Amino acid sequence: MGHCPNCKQKVSLANVKTEVKGLVVIKQERMYMCPFCENMLGFAIMQK
Repeated sequence: MGHCPNCKQKVSLANVKTEVKGLVVIKQERMYMCPFCENMLGFAIMQK
């Protein structure tokens, strides 16, 4: 469990917001956001 650097609320993988763009087969982008203030916590790109 971690804390959002913006609002200081406790955030875990169970309650983090995730936006997914793209297809898993080719390329997928994920953006992880705080469920309380919607501050961006991380970004990931997966390619095959």
